[in-house]
Amino acid sequence: MRRGFTAAALLTACCAVLLTLASCATVPQRPSAVWLGVLPADATMYVSLSVSGSGDLIRKALNASGPGLQDVNTLLGMTKRLVCSVTLAKGTPAGFSVVALGGYPGGLIGMRLSGNKAWTQKTGPAGPHWEWTKPGIQMSIPNNGILLASNGDIDSLLAHWAAPLPVVLPPEVARDMERTDLVLYMPQLPGGLQQSAAQNGVHIPLNEVWLNAVKVKGGYVISGTANTSSGQEADLLTLILRLGLVGWMRSENLPDSAERLKTTSVSVSGSQVKLAGLRFSDDEMFPFLLSLLKGMSPPADASDGERPQ
Repeated sequence: MRRGFTAAALLTACCAVLLTLASCATVPQRPSAVWLGVLPADATMYVSLSVSGSGDLIRKALNASGPGLQDVNTLLGMTKRLVCSVTLAKGTPAGFSVVALGGYPGGLIGMRLSGNKAWTQKTGPAGPHWEWTKPGIQMSIPNNGILLASNGDIDSLLAHWAAPLPVVLPPEVARDMERTDLVLYMPQLPGGLQQSAAQNGVHIPLNEVWLNAVKVKGGYVISGTANTSSGQEADLLTLILRLGLVGWMRSENLPDSAERLKTTSVSVSGSQVKLAGLRFSDDEMFPFLLSLLKGMSPPADASDGERPQ
């Protein structure tokens, strides 16, 4: 009996030591926008999410990705903010990278992954990391306050997390990343949207765009900004957005489209176009983001082995 008690006490003490050691190091306190410098510089879009405001949305995305994400859901409970990038290129799978900020007991997480045959520990040029072999997800915890993940670019994240590369982006984007629940920033209009518009004889005069989402009861309120080169281009983009918004709502069969349009405004401010007041329910938000991502993807053509419809 005494030996059993001693073993249990020893195990408890070991766990306590691991947790204490994991809590000793602290991640540098930086604005969300600065963490973009850890992510790939050529990404199609960058996303900053507050887990407290967008946790349900993130869980829906994880559930849609298929089974086997129990460990990821556990890590989500330890996370305060996610800063992510998505890279879309024709003929290749979408690339993603994630900087997760929160509190991660690296020792205990490593012990858990060591007992999971689906995860393998590897050593790269920038440091050790774990790899989930089936989907090819890589993960590393270089500091108890930060978790890095990618589907192929973990060495780059490890090389830059301690000293992120400088990032130039509109000051409004940096501010929005601190005060809203979700920010989606695109440095330039993705090729998929450009080609789709060109096929319909439309030129979209857009330099960069970002969308913000604020969590409210029962859903989200969306606002956005698009930068153009001149007031004339902004006027043209305003007309395109107004017509496109009506057509998109109809194509998606969204309920109460007329009422939503009454509270949604598209206006011009100098060379900027502002969207405000667009509302989605909790159930509609994830499909909206999926349709946006699908629209940004480069379209396939017959040369890629797909037959035109």
